[in-house]
Amino acid sequence: MTATDDSERNDRIGPKARVIANSFRRIADESTHELGITGVQSFLLGYLYCQREHPPCQHDIEVRFNIKHPTATGLLERMEERGFVRFEQDGADRRRKRILLTEKGAEAAQHTKDRLDELDARLSQGFTPEELSTLNALLDRVVENAKSAGGRCRHQEGE
Repeated sequence: MTATDDSERNDRIGPKARVIANSFRRIADESTHELGITGVQSFLLGYLYCQREHPPCQHDIEVRFNIKHPTATGLLERMEERGFVRFEQDGADRRRKRILLTEKGAEAAQHTKDRLDELDARLSQGFTPEELSTLNALLDRVVENAKSAGGRCRHQEGE
């Protein structure tokens, strides 16, 4: 491998994104372990907490978290068994069930939000506000490029 080959590898977005995602997931898992939930479950609790006024259905979660139906089903069933969420039939469409936080789920969501805010602060340490703004704009472009490249990435702005 030449020096040029090595520098090209260091400029690839994919491996960097994987390192960031894996690190973020591991730190999130560690910070929510005391609640008996995984990092992925904590992200879902946070989403449900933000959507309290308009509780989502399972399909909404599949789209938001870019996961397949069986994965979402298993995730939600485990969270229901542990008392974090409950299901309620949608009044407008009887085929759908809305996913609501229980009191236990809301408390866990707040705890998780606090931990994730701390994590976000650690990840953005040393950046100026302008750099963070630029970074977020660049990451938004990477997300859009991932969508157009055929990835099932369905990030929604503002979430």
